[in-house]
This record gives sequence, C-alpha cells and structure tokens, in this order.
Amino acid sequence: MPILRTAHLLAVFVVAALVSCRSAETPDLGLYDRAGCDVRVSGPGGPITDPNGPYYHQVAVAHTTDGVTLTAPYQILDHASVPDGAVGPDGLPLIYYVNGADGPVWVARLLDDSANVIGPIALDGVSRPAGVVDPDATRLPDGRIRLVYLSGFGPPTPGAQRAFCVAESLDGVRFAVVARALWVPENFTDPSLAPLPDGSWLMALSMGQQTVLARSSDGYAFAVYDTVNVGGVPEVSTLADGRVRMYVCRNGIESYLSGDRGVTWTREATVVPPGTMGKRILCDPSMVRGASIFVFKTAN
Repeated sequence: MPILRTAHLLAVFVVAALVSCRSAETPDLGLYDRAGCDVRVSGPGGPITDPNGPYYHQVAVAHTTDGVTLTAPYQILDHASVPDGAVGPDGLPLIYYVNGADGPVWVARLLDDSANVIGPIALDGVSRPAGVVDPDATRLPDGRIRLVYLSGFGPPTPGAQRAFCVAESLDGVRFAVVARALWVPENFTDPSLAPLPDGSWLMALSMGQQTVLARSSDGYAFAVYDTVNVGGVPEVSTLADGRVRMYVCRNGIESYLSGDRGVTWTREATVVPPGTMGKRILCDPSMVRGASIFVFKTAN
C-alpha cells in the first residue's frame, strides 16, 4: 500500500503544529464531570491468562472501498484484542488494542503490510493505566484523536457501576481525560462513537448479544435512548451521504444501515463471514475512516 507511506510523508510537516498548540475547540477540562474516570497506575505487565481472553486473540485488517466488501484480510498483531483504529496525525492508521501479553491498552502504527508497535497509551500522564479496556478511536476534524473506553475494569463487584470515559490526544498516544460519557452497569462493554451530520454524536455499546444506543449533543455526555436486538460488540460509522452504518458481531460480522440518525435499522450485509481466515471467532469490528481499512479480532 504505497499510498500509506505517501500520506505519511505529506502529513509529517503538520505534526509539529498539532503538538505545539491546542485547537480553539479543545474542551475546557473543568467543564465536564469526570467522576468514574480516575486514572490508576497499573502493576507490572504480564499475560492475561484467561483461556478465552486477549492473550489468545489476534488483530486482522483488510482493505475495503465501500466498508462492506473486504479484500485479502491478514493478521497484523498476536496476543491482541478489542481493536479499533483511526488515522493518526502523521496520516497513517493507528490501531488501539488490549495487549494480551502485557495487560493495558497499546497502540500500533499500521504500515504497508505490518504493524509498528508504538507502546502503551498514557492517560493524564500515567502510562499503562489500569482498568482501561475496549478502546474506540475517532479522528476529529482538527486532527485530535478522541478515545472512548471502559474505565474501572476488574473483578466483578455485585451492584457496581463502571464508566465509559472520553479522552483526547494530539499525538494519538498521550491522552488527557475530558469527561465521563456514561455510567454503565457491569454487563455493558465495547463503546463506539460516530459524529452525525447535525453535529450530535451517536454511541453504540454492547449488552451481551444486544446493542444499546445513546446520544450526545457534544460527544462528551451521553444518554441512552434505545436497545436493538441485532447482535453485540458494535461499531458505528457515518457515511458520506449522512447515513449511519453499524457493524455487529453476529454470524461473523454483519452490517446494518440507518437513514434517520439511529432510530431504525435495516440489515445490509455479512461483512466478515464465519470461518474467514480459518478462525473460530470474528468480532470487534472497526472501520478506519479516511484509510479504507477494516480492522477486526480473530481467535483460533
């Protein structure tokens, strides 16, 4: 994919400007409630030994021109799970994932046919923050990366609440926590954000095999408005014509379309059929806007 390297060369000249100054649209960190988003320091890294967990997962990517038809999927990372991607400030895709060999959320830069691992993300100056999983990245118009994630992940605690939190970054690695997007019960996971044409934001999140939908006027504070029985572990992406596509894990990975800002959904296609790449599990979809790249998780 020579186009990725070309984009890198063209965009590298603007990186210094992005890093040296914050956009006028960057939020005032004091305006939003961050309760539930406290950043905790993690202990020494090590494999996540759950036999069904991230250590036994892989990250795969495929090319796509329409977001539905994939070409030649291939593995880029091992011992890696719940991936998501966004174009970074240098013009190359960044892949965020839970590192099953180390624990925290890491980030890698996608090159022509491989992944160049950068390392763990930092939140509020804390590298390898504990209890952070299920990253979802969105590139904003000014080049910032908005990351929504599940905070406070750990052993189950009866009646406990967790939070989906929003953080932002100029370089895609060092993030500042901005807001709590939503309080959630323990069975809610895997948030995904998409900006809508009217300036509002849509969030899709997983409740087992169902998808819960929430809205926000600013992309920071969300309210749940619906639950749909189409599958779980969703990814939402806004199309050029204003419609929203939602990918879900069911019979491989399927896609649904909405022309009314996420009120109603119509099944579109099977995007990743069962058995693709000879894998048992195909899930955690991510459409990387601006890169024609589709990312997903596999397991043997």
